Parts: sequence; structure tokens; C-alpha cells
Amino acid sequence: MPEQLVFAQTFESLFVRALGGKIDEGMRARLRELGVDVDRLEPAYPFATWMKAVALAASMVYPEKPPPEAQQLLGRAVIEGYRATLIGRTLLRFLKVMGPRTAVSTATNAFKTGNNYTETRLRELGPTSVELWMNEVGPFPEFTQGILAAGVEASGARGVKISYSKHDGHAALYSISWES
Repeated sequence: MPEQLVFAQTFESLFVRALGGKIDEGMRARLRELGVDVDRLEPAYPFATWMKAVALAASMVYPEKPPPEAQQLLGRAVIEGYRATLIGRTLLRFLKVMGPRTAVSTATNAFKTGNNYTETRLRELGPTSVELWMNEVGPFPEFTQGILAAGVEASGARGVKISYSKHDGHAALYSISWES
């Protein structure tokens, strides 16, 4: 199995675009200790480095929030930062045209713009609800929950509700619903 890699544009979306103004010299130094220089991003980083950087960012940017809430807010920030990149802007416009159901069903392709490992399986539950299994969300299912929520909302959905179950430290099963 090839090494799981997270591409530079994902780091850029979060650490440069979304959190750029919130990253102080202390956080920059801590990120460099992890092997991430936000001023000179490498083309890709190991998944483990991504998870360490995400944990660090959540604790430093949202110190007053409980960790699950901080992770969810950070996941939402990824989409806002992604919107500021050329690829992200294009993809998010496309999601708006496709609508929520198609947006969720193309989650694998959307995540593959940022990494080389995401796999998903979708099960339709009704006209405005699905279950989405994702193979690797790491130890923070709330982070991916935030990404999914912001992505489904970007597709034009209102009243988005997302919960997860069966998280085993890697994969998770998300229940996603929205108003029609």
C-alpha cells in the first residue's frame, strides 16, 4: 500500500488561506517542529504529519472550545480556505450547480484533490439523507464532519445535519441530511 499523503493545497487551504492571520510565531515554530513550514510548503506530507498539524491548530486557534467542537470548526475553516484557491473555487462553484445529493456522492473525488487515499461508500436513505462511509478520517471524525458540513452547505443545502458513528480511529460512518 502506498504511503498516505496529504497534498500541499490542503495545507495551504487551512494554514495559509483560512488561518493565515491567526498563525503567530509560536504556532509557526510548533508547525516547523512537525516538519511543516507554512511559508515553503512541500508538495505533499505524510498523513500522520497532517493529523499532528490539525491537532495543533485546533488547540491553538480554538483553545476555549472542547476538542470535538474545535475540530469541527477547523474542518469548516478548511472549506473556507479551499474556497480561496483556484481548484477550490472551481470545485465549490461546481458543487452549487450539482446540488447536495450529487455533491455528497462525489465526495471521494473532492477529497482526492487534497490527498491520495480517500475512499468513500454512499448509501442513500431518502431524498434528503444519506450515509457516507469514509476510510480514513484519523482520530478526529469531527474534523471531517466540519469539512462535510461546510461542503454540503456550499452545494446550496439548508438545514444540514451531520453525525457520525462507528468511528474506529480510522474510518467513520456519517449520517448526512438536509432540507429539500
